[in-house]
Amino acid sequence: MTLHSFRLLAITSLCLVLVAGCGQDSAKAPRTPEPQVLRVAIGSLPPSLGNPFRGNGRPGSLLWLAIYDGLTAIDDDGNLGPGLAMEWAAIEPTVWRFRLREGVRYSNGNPFDAQAASDVFAFLHSEQGARTLMGTEARGIVSARAIAPYELEIRTQRPDPVLPRRLAAFMMIEPKALAEMGVDAYAQKPVGTGAFVMTGWDQRTRRLTLTRNPASWRPSTIDGVVFYELPNAAGRTQALLSGDVDLSLVDLEETERLERNHFQVIHTPSMQVKAYSFRNVGGDPTSPLRDLRVRQALNYAVDKDAIASLLPPGAAPSGQPAPKGAFGHDPSIAPYPYSPGKARRLLSEAGYPDGFDLTMEVMTDAAPGDDLMSQAIAEYWRAVGVKTRLKVMTMPDFLMKYQTNNWAGEALALSWNSFQYYDVTRSMEDFSCLRPTPFFCDTDITEKLQVAREIMDDSLRLKAYQELGRLYHDAAPSLFLIEHQDLFAYSPRVGNVKIRHRVPVYEDMILQ
Repeated sequence: MTLHSFRLLAITSLCLVLVAGCGQDSAKAPRTPEPQVLRVAIGSLPPSLGNPFRGNGRPGSLLWLAIYDGLTAIDDDGNLGPGLAMEWAAIEPTVWRFRLREGVRYSNGNPFDAQAASDVFAFLHSEQGARTLMGTEARGIVSARAIAPYELEIRTQRPDPVLPRRLAAFMMIEPKALAEMGVDAYAQKPVGTGAFVMTGWDQRTRRLTLTRNPASWRPSTIDGVVFYELPNAAGRTQALLSGDVDLSLVDLEETERLERNHFQVIHTPSMQVKAYSFRNVGGDPTSPLRDLRVRQALNYAVDKDAIASLLPPGAAPSGQPAPKGAFGHDPSIAPYPYSPGKARRLLSEAGYPDGFDLTMEVMTDAAPGDDLMSQAIAEYWRAVGVKTRLKVMTMPDFLMKYQTNNWAGEALALSWNSFQYYDVTRSMEDFSCLRPTPFFCDTDITEKLQVAREIMDDSLRLKAYQELGRLYHDAAPSLFLIEHQDLFAYSPRVGNVKIRHRVPVYEDMILQ
């Protein structure tokens, strides 16, 4: 056989092997494209899974904002925009009208309309719904009723200029499905109007699967999202490096290694003033933290600039309830300066020249730099004689204690959180006598807050809130630390990544 004949035979044989004779079967069986599924690692899944009423923030929002929509929404720049409601207006100080988006259906095919929205608030006012965190948040709403198929009227107990922002956090569940299934079953098979539907929950492996909702009014470019619960930050980083996940919240210590391996790391404002807060209600009635001088001393004892220098850009020292970008922020309020000598003098004046023992409850891996900051704070306080012991709590522990004020210590890792509404009202209410179970109560501040939060004119309300910010600074209900940042990392195969309202916009991502 000649060399030319051998080559022809080899080519012919290769064609036969690869395409079965290059015949018609190959045209009938095109290759099915791989599903475009984003794999996400998170520190913890929400204890209530698909029930969005037992929390108001992360980790739940990482899941709930993919499944549900609120009546309103916070946009990429932190501004209020439309969600399931297109327009709204206050027709009286305590009466709001919302025009809803037409043609929206839940993932089970039922229509979303004003009656469905009304039924959501009816559940939150029921005995079962009122016990949830969002039921507590809805206590200022007197009624919500459909006055036309796509027009909803909400009445409040008092003038509430923040109501449209508050409604961004109230997820519009499918009330008929909830009534048919019951809360526990609904949590495992939630029904929403969002870009994805929850289709799988493996409790053993702590893996939760979302699939694209083809009927959603906000369509997805990808086929689904799988969440993996990895409580340890180092474990999440390893999952990224090994290619097991595509995107994750990461901790500060892991960023250098990820960037060295060509992962993109982005930081965005968390809209929180990171704080370590003090109780003056409940707990030990003889606690040193009930003395203003002690609380101020603990603020003077910490070098906030040194801590901020170890954190991502934007983690600036703070001395007030509101971060930059939140309504109520006052740029004229300076952080407490680092002055350990003044801290010791104040402790001595308060009757604690030798310091005292302090237990503080903290969480680990809940946010970038948590462990670093908690350990650093404890060391700064020990340096002025406050012998600080850190007690670790889990996220379910935190949520229970947050609602009941049943803390094991007199100090707790609880921040001033404005991200839900990009407005400081909720944070100030949290640190006041207005909470059903307050942990800090100053009657003078609370009286001023009650007046300020009902001012409908934004310029006047801003002035009142900035005055309150100075009062809170002086009252020192917490160690005001820094304006906090979130850290996300993602692999090179993920494109068009953006963070909105502290949550990745999964439906807009592109997978390569």
